Amino acid sequence: MNKLAAILFCAVTALPAAEAAAELTLPGALAETRAANPALALARSRLAVLEAGAGIAAAYPNPSLEAVLAAPGEAGFTEFKLVQPVPLTRSSRAAGAAARAAAEAARKELEALENTLTSSARKAWYALLIAKERRAFEENHLKSSMDIQVKIGQRLETGEAGNSDLARAKVEAARGRLHLREAEAAVSAAAGELNALMGRRPDEPLLLAGNGGLSLAPVPPALGPLEKYTALALERRPELRALALNGAAADLETALQRNRRLPVPELGFIRGRDGGAGYTRLFLGLELPLWYGGGRGVDRALANRAALGLEAKLLEQQVRGEVYDAWLQLDLALARLAAARETVFLLNDLRRSAAQDYLSGKTGLAAFYETNRVFLEENISYLDALKEYYEKTAQLGAATNGGEAI
Repeated sequence: MNKLAAILFCAVTALPAAEAAAELTLPGALAETRAANPALALARSRLAVLEAGAGIAAAYPNPSLEAVLAAPGEAGFTEFKLVQPVPLTRSSRAAGAAARAAAEAARKELEALENTLTSSARKAWYALLIAKERRAFEENHLKSSMDIQVKIGQRLETGEAGNSDLARAKVEAARGRLHLREAEAAVSAAAGELNALMGRRPDEPLLLAGNGGLSLAPVPPALGPLEKYTALALERRPELRALALNGAAADLETALQRNRRLPVPELGFIRGRDGGAGYTRLFLGLELPLWYGGGRGVDRALANRAALGLEAKLLEQQVRGEVYDAWLQLDLALARLAAARETVFLLNDLRRSAAQDYLSGKTGLAAFYETNRVFLEENISYLDALKEYYEKTAQLGAATNGGEAI
């Protein structure tokens, strides 16, 4: 690892003083994403509405009170009637259970959203670290280009180099400044993405503490068979559980719609006075669902249940596809990382030899810069491969709802 870090000129560096901020670890970034991400806050608010609705749905029907009073100047007649519906057929318990199942489904959907956003935050964290490594690499390369320009200027005075050599050195230094500017922009973009996921302003300063498990020369574990990750996803993914809960709520709603076609008994107590004589009576009535929509409510509930069944099949297919895609991409990322690492080691030796050949006069400056160009490109390619490896690892972890482990 130390040798590769030296090749890449990628020692971990502190942020400038202008970016001073509280240090942020990867667990802290994930926790802040869970706590402050606007999309999660909105989902929690909607969940609170559904949970409150579950309590309302389970409430017993309110009683009614009627009063009949004599007109002024007429013989005294007063009657009060208190009536309580008794929902023997429209069970408030079933209505509450359906509402609670819907709320629990929303909770699982919130968990799925949290899994997606924390996975994105993990990717953004690693992207920011690697962008900083790229910036450090470009800073060292620019310094090296400037040193070479100075040395060529000295050789020009002794006649060992020509004006064309100095011009080429200036061109390489100018390219180095541009590449450094691009690397700085990549750092700012990665920091902005991570800030947005944590609910911050995109330009808010970030000071990362530690590397969150990032290694410049990781030794990845062997990728398991596709069936392993597919089984984990089907077992762990909260979206599948949410859909099952929505199905249970739909079954309860179907039963409630069927019960609404039946009369509801009402029990009451009547107390009155007529011509000075008081009386007490019991009242028994029925709420008749004459204006209820017949079987249309049941048909709608059954259609909704059938749609949920089709949605469950579609979601399972989507989960399998996500796992398959993530598994394939991680397998390719592992191969690319291994190839890029081997190339970087070989090119480092070639670059050193090219520099010695130029200084000894065996080759011209153009040959050295050509080898140097390939060396720089492959170093950047290695950093890209490293970023892809960490991103695809997080992607497979999100697809199986298992963090970043493979």
